[in-house]
Amino acid sequence: MSAAPIFLICSERSGSNLIASIAGEHPKVYAHPPYHLGRDLLMRLHEVVGDCTTSGAWQVLTDSAAARIAKYRGDEEAQRFRDWVDAQTSLVPRDVARFIYQEMPPEASGKHAFIKENNLHQMLFFLVDCFPDARFIFQVRDPRDYLLSCVARRSRWLGNKFGSIRNAMNVWREDQLGGLTAYGLLGPERVHLQRYEDLVADFNGTVAKLCDFLGLEFDERMQKFHEADHAQNLAVKGGPRENLSQPLMTQNFRKYRKGLSGGKVRIVEAYNGDLMDRFGYPREYTGLAKPGAFATLRPQLTELLERAVNGDMRPQYKTGNSRLKKQLDADPTPLCPPLWQD
Repeated sequence: MSAAPIFLICSERSGSNLIASIAGEHPKVYAHPPYHLGRDLLMRLHEVVGDCTTSGAWQVLTDSAAARIAKYRGDEEAQRFRDWVDAQTSLVPRDVARFIYQEMPPEASGKHAFIKENNLHQMLFFLVDCFPDARFIFQVRDPRDYLLSCVARRSRWLGNKFGSIRNAMNVWREDQLGGLTAYGLLGPERVHLQRYEDLVADFNGTVAKLCDFLGLEFDERMQKFHEADHAQNLAVKGGPRENLSQPLMTQNFRKYRKGLSGGKVRIVEAYNGDLMDRFGYPREYTGLAKPGAFATLRPQLTELLERAVNGDMRPQYKTGNSRLKKQLDADPTPLCPPLWQD
């Protein structure tokens, strides 16, 4: 029987893989690799009409999930997932979640499963219902360093992982508001708020508070997370997780001061200065230097060019696994009958 799971509410580019690797080294915690089965399986179940486990959409979803599991955990675990899927005569989302998070990996048995998912706040209601004893970690990062990281992932003129500055700022804001909603509704007994900057600058103090929140004793192995096989396997050179194989970068914050122009810093503070104040991030531009209307309008004026440069001209933003979405959209099953018949 597994212990209550731990879910991480966190933006991309906000140190989510770092805290997952640290927590995963505790002997009573099993950290799932970042295969995003919540995003690409659970949050796609609306594609399966009713509880039909023989539908084409269910086949696409489970094939995609099995491929992701095989990539990170090997063929044996992927086959364990397929065998479980084949044994189901009806589709019960709670059973799917409990299996993939708590039962599928043998190493998770008797441990707290640690789950890092993109956009986790979007299925918060389901997780609370499915796992009544679950705990949540809400980790935030300075949006200026966050933007610098987004830009660094696309090293070109106007490059941005999220297509444009405006999109990047909207993603950060939506994720933080989702975390704040969880924090406000569930309270500090269920949701632990911490900053990435505190984690890297005061590792022992921050992790001690986290362990206390989870009801766990601090374990020294957490300090050597970078030496573990889990971190080494994820740290692909040149990829977004390459630093996991290195000791903690204790000064990895406020790099935006050298990496971002003053204009971009003003944009961040114009868009998300209110939330920065809430999380204790001092603004660079205050008083007479406070960002004006142009800081708000500029990313709206340049968005078309930024999107063209980054090859992101989709009308909607961030669909997750784009290949999976194309497969599902190729042969959709309507949830409602046509409103008009011509």
